[in-house]
Amino acid sequence: MTRTRRVLLAERISDAKGERSESIDAQDLKLRTRAVQEGNVTIVDAAVDMSVSGDVDMIDRPSLGKWLTPEGLEQWDEIWVTTQDRLSRSDVHFMAFVFKVIEWSKVVVVLDDPQFNEQMHTSEGRLILHAKALGPAKELERIKVRVQESHDRRRFTNRWHGGFPSFGYRPLNIFIDGQPAAFLELDEDMVNVLREMRKQIIGGQSFLGVAKYLNSTGILTARDRARLRKGKPVKSKGVEGVQEKWSETTVRNVLISDSTQGLKKHKTETVYGMDGHPVRLAEPVFTEDEWDSLQAAVARRRMTTVRRVNGTNPMYGVTFCAECDAKAVQKESRRNDKCYRYYRCGAFPKEDRCRNIVMRAEQVDEFVEIAFLQKFGKVRVTKRVWSPGSDTTKELTEVTRRMERLRKQDEEGDWDDDQEGYRFRMNQYKARRKALEAMPVVLSGWLEEDQGMTFAELWPTLDLDGKRKQLISSGFKVMVGNKTFAITPTPDNYEERKVKADALSPEEVNRVNAFHAARLSNPFS
Repeated sequence: MTRTRRVLLAERISDAKGERSESIDAQDLKLRTRAVQEGNVTIVDAAVDMSVSGDVDMIDRPSLGKWLTPEGLEQWDEIWVTTQDRLSRSDVHFMAFVFKVIEWSKVVVVLDDPQFNEQMHTSEGRLILHAKALGPAKELERIKVRVQESHDRRRFTNRWHGGFPSFGYRPLNIFIDGQPAAFLELDEDMVNVLREMRKQIIGGQSFLGVAKYLNSTGILTARDRARLRKGKPVKSKGVEGVQEKWSETTVRNVLISDSTQGLKKHKTETVYGMDGHPVRLAEPVFTEDEWDSLQAAVARRRMTTVRRVNGTNPMYGVTFCAECDAKAVQKESRRNDKCYRYYRCGAFPKEDRCRNIVMRAEQVDEFVEIAFLQKFGKVRVTKRVWSPGSDTTKELTEVTRRMERLRKQDEEGDWDDDQEGYRFRMNQYKARRKALEAMPVVLSGWLEEDQGMTFAELWPTLDLDGKRKQLISSGFKVMVGNKTFAITPTPDNYEERKVKADALSPEEVNRVNAFHAARLSNPFS
């Protein structure tokens, strides 16, 4: 009695547009027709790999791969394909598979090559199979070249290459000459979010503060928005249905990426067109002035020494331990229904704290306020305003670099068949370089704009945290400890105070004198 042969059908169609492949239905019909003709065949399954390139190794294919594991191999005796290239277009992968099949004692049936299985088992036959495999391998190389050329042509256009767009944009699919084409357009909802993020950073907010704002208001990340557009649920850390959280890093990355300016990127580098200008996929979110001021504000962010971790400590980041330079923390105690505040060494862990470094917080707060107003009370309050300037140095360097690369390509013969195209591109570069060289260089930077008041007038309008931030931005640092109370910057000496006394009210003069008298007597000892 003839044993029934267990057959696995292997069907594949490539995702490469240049490959002329049989459809899966056509492959399946041919293989099943052959099974009916054979008669003693049981089809175990059809391993169908849709949109899988011919250079993907067979063991790595989604459907076929599971049948090539030890468990899968036990379930079939023969593997059938319509043509050899349905197995592989890579001669290396193909020959490795041939030797594996021999090792497994399996049979391979190729419908359009009846001698295939027989040739596998002789050295001469394997040489013939390798020769046959070179044809599909060469065709695969040609396909890759055509696909790459297509990508290269589109790289310098304003078409969208796919993936998920940068925050601020959404894909726009239209038809051009009957063919689908993808572009990007501004998403007004995300643009408003980016403008609010910029406003907060310019205003002095930290990246963490912006992240907390975005999370509390339920703002979706670019990745989550892309998933929803595709009909998929939001996803965070592999858990579907959970919204991805913003962090300090993601906020910063979004704000420093010039992708928000609609510029096209390739391997993290900005793509430049033949005219020497960056290729723009869509309109920018920010104007050039807004972008420059945002980048300057991001670069100036200093987070580690100014964050307030205790909501009731008005001097966090201002007061420090005189013994070890650790930040001083605020502690409270109650005696006879009265609350007393103290500053003490905040070193961590607890056992590393300097002992007996305790000072009354109210006295420190008052003396620091006096010192600040004495030093800056009559100084005008200014606001830092960004002046964009105009510096073409970066673009000029890039244009010059591209001209040099174009000349090298011409010397190597890359433009022998298109000298007209070479001259056109070189003339474009020369014209752009000439225009850039004619532009004046005006350095960008921050300017101080008068706000119409002095710090003495501003101080009463600030809350505790506003005063704390003002002290930090003014460079105030207070070292507190036993028999130590030192303020930086140093308050004015007595002679300086006499000069300023006529500009102060009698009450302010009394407070300043009391402050210096207290410092001399050292009430904290």
